[in-house]
Amino acid sequence: MNYLKVPVLLFALFLFPVAHADSGAGSMATEIAEGREMIREGRLEVVRSELPLTEQEATEFWPKYAEYREEVDSIQDRYTDLVAEYVGRYDHADLTDEYADDLLDRWFDIKRELLDVQEIYMSEFRKILPALKVARLFQLENKINAEIDAKLAVVIPLIDPR
Repeated sequence: MNYLKVPVLLFALFLFPVAHADSGAGSMATEIAEGREMIREGRLEVVRSELPLTEQEATEFWPKYAEYREEVDSIQDRYTDLVAEYVGRYDHADLTDEYADDLLDRWFDIKRELLDVQEIYMSEFRKILPALKVARLFQLENKINAEIDAKLAVVIPLIDPR
């Protein structure tokens, strides 16, 4: 079974603006927005195809999942903005210790907030679905996120501490 049916093109479109941050602020913002939307659509397609739901479960689950994704997407948008900002500053040799402190603080804030939202919705999903289906949902979410993070890791340059 192929659990991730999101096309590689989806990730390439998402990554292109990050990897080429100097292509112009307007075009970069447009490309990032398009990449985000493609990822959202791809994620929804994966969850729909890989999470078997009864009619009753689906009726209750999909509105709650939409709420969940709205909150998570908002947090992930902040992460994407953080990455784009970092790459821009890296490309312009504008990295300082003060910026690194701020970057780390914001990155950990985003990670904590994401985990908090996931924990809240995990209990909400448990009210709607059996535990095995909730576990599968979070496995799917984590696999998609890992794929995105792996692609980003390839294109995000490391800070040179010298």
